[in-house]
Amino acid sequence: MTLRIHRLAVAEIDHEVDYYESRQPGLGAELEDEIDAVLETIQRFPEAAPEWRDRPDRRVAVLDRFPFTMPYRIKDGDIVILALAHTSRRPGYWSRRRDEG
Repeated sequence: MTLRIHRLAVAEIDHEVDYYESRQPGLGAELEDEIDAVLETIQRFPEAAPEWRDRPDRRVAVLDRFPFTMPYRIKDGDIVILALAHTSRRPGYWSRRRDEG
């Protein structure tokens, strides 16, 4: 399967990595490492994360150390990361994102 990251998710990742790095040097890199590990897991086992609201095409991976999830969509052999979503801000805001971007 091909893994792509929605352009808005790329912006969210960049923003959060920069924010954590500004709070404590090295912490942004640790977040980036965890994101990379989650992306690798998603690509290797795309159906391992739980479905989002009983939608088999949408799943949500959870980061361990940081308060974020990575919702993604599986369609036609592609995996599209839709967001880097904070666990306590604006739940489900990303649900209208499509594969474009």
